Amino acid sequence: MEVQEVQTPTDVAKVTQRLQTLKEEKQSVSKPKALENSFEAPLKLKAPQKNQQHDLEKMSANQPEEGEYAHISQEVSNRARSTVTDNIQKQYNLDGDKLFFDNQSNIFICNENKTRLAFTQPKTKNMPALRVDNKQRPIKASMWLVKNNLPRLSNKGPITTDPLGFAPGLTRGHLIARSMFNDKILKTKANKRTNLTPQTRWSNAVLQAEIEKEVLKAVRKYDNVRYQVEPMYHADNEVIPRCYHIQARSQNGKFKLNVVIPNIEPGYRLNYVTGKMTPVEE
Repeated sequence: MEVQEVQTPTDVAKVTQRLQTLKEEKQSVSKPKALENSFEAPLKLKAPQKNQQHDLEKMSANQPEEGEYAHISQEVSNRARSTVTDNIQKQYNLDGDKLFFDNQSNIFICNENKTRLAFTQPKTKNMPALRVDNKQRPIKASMWLVKNNLPRLSNKGPITTDPLGFAPGLTRGHLIARSMFNDKILKTKANKRTNLTPQTRWSNAVLQAEIEKEVLKAVRKYDNVRYQVEPMYHADNEVIPRCYHIQARSQNGKFKLNVVIPNIEPGYRLNYVTGKMTPVEE
């Protein structure tokens, strides 16, 4: 019996030939040197290089750009959560079981947002009550906000008074915002300082600013709202608050607010004794 040679189909022969060619080409190409910044390695963001003093001074002077704080990492949220220490909870009579940290807004909701503020008719409706301790640290600011007494003109001139403990990178944060009263009635720097604390830009211009917007909406809707801000210090030697306890309620009780906002800055570690801002990787 004659054995015939089996012919390889034309298409299969072409594919086989192409694979062989590719194999030979691959062997002939020398292996490239490893790239210094290989994408196979995990990417790690570096803290900003300094010229640190210049960057911090810009942070103190300027409002955040749109979208600057749009993406907050889990590491930042964890640091925000850690500002309400056990010592702060004891000092300021915060019930830890009723503190809820909202990961979306990065603030604490206290007592299901129900406030303990009482409402009594104020003696004056255009002047905040401001208190300091024996170290001259501001410890409480409160005011009855009335719609007719809200500033009608822009009150956003430069702030020239430095609060106790102020340092580059921090802002001059008002406890009672200038959008709520005419702070020109505080005539001296000593008086103005009782309404100011060193505050990070994120805490001041983002977190507290959002709370203030809600309070002002309530004032315009319900007319008379009691508002209180309490800076909270972890230790006696700290001049910068770790966080701020903010409460509000309308006279008719239809609006209530009870929150704590952290005083931290994404990308920086804050020393609450000296005010020094140190870049960190997050």
